[in-house]
Amino acid sequence: MAISAEYFLKYLWWSAFYSGSSGFASHSQQVQSAYARSNTYFWIVIALELLTLVLVWSAVKPRANNSSGFLSHGARLAASLTFTVAGTALLALVLAWIQPGVR
Repeated sequence: MAISAEYFLKYLWWSAFYSGSSGFASHSQQVQSAYARSNTYFWIVIALELLTLVLVWSAVKPRANNSSGFLSHGARLAASLTFTVAGTALLALVLAWIQPGVR
């Protein structure tokens, strides 16, 4: 999650640079580079989040109950997704707070 949070902050930085610089024709090479980096970091974040989701899902063991497999797996998936996204968001917030201007 920490690596995903770091790449998410990089994605935000390069996206902000791209959207703030897209009107400058003299910087077109830099703007295209910023777009490429932003897009790359976006897909890295998605891949890392999916990997983290799978790891968290496999670590969460359901209790023995009489519910159907679909309901049990659905609740387990929802809990894993919530934990993964919330954990990454909190880590990104902490990293942004302790590392100002590092990008």
